[in-house]
Amino acid sequence: MSTVLVMSDEAEAQPEGGSSSRLMAVLLTVLGVLVVATAVVVGHAWGSGSKDAPSFPTSSSVDAGFASDMSTHHQQAITMAGYVRDNSSDPAVRTIALDIETSQLGQEGEMLGWLDTWGLVRNSNDKMAWMAGHAHVSANGLMPGMATPAQLEKLLSLRGKAMDVLFLQLMIHHHQGGVVMAQYAAEHAQESYVRNTAQSMYLAQSNEIVQMEQLLRQLGGEPLPPPAN
Repeated sequence: MSTVLVMSDEAEAQPEGGSSSRLMAVLLTVLGVLVVATAVVVGHAWGSGSKDAPSFPTSSSVDAGFASDMSTHHQQAITMAGYVRDNSSDPAVRTIALDIETSQLGQEGEMLGWLDTWGLVRNSNDKMAWMAGHAHVSANGLMPGMATPAQLEKLLSLRGKAMDVLFLQLMIHHHQGGVVMAQYAAEHAQESYVRNTAQSMYLAQSNEIVQMEQLLRQLGGEPLPPPAN
């Protein structure tokens, strides 16, 4: 992680900043692909090696619902974080955006590996049905904490401090929805590796919420109201 950031700082210091920035974007994209590919392999290994149950999780299980919905939930966070990582001029905001992008790329790949091993596909069931009414899908079909299309479009049109503030507001909100999903899976999934991964997500995102709230207030912003769960 630190190596990537050092390379980025050096690239910005070079005279041909545009070329260096484009090269760094390519390198980070390649890194992201490698992270996902490795995580998918890990997910396959965990799924194939399960000894906790006599059979793989079914499509109606907490395990499958969590893997399907959380991987979709992660996709939006990866999009937002990747954009801000490329465009923010604030080192602290860039760092947390890169951390979120990298960790969630790996987790998404791992969850897709589980689904593939279990013979299931993503988004095969109703969103959030696996949480038995403990979380709500909004009227426009969004899972807890997800940004609306209008919010996402606005973020992707911004630069500078306004972008940093909106990113932090949206990502805090996104994480607040994600931790509820992760906590439920950590408590109710049948497979130990699913429960362990969900617990790790819960702890990591809870910590990132605190960091982002501090950054947001330093920039003069305030968190959005928490999502309804």
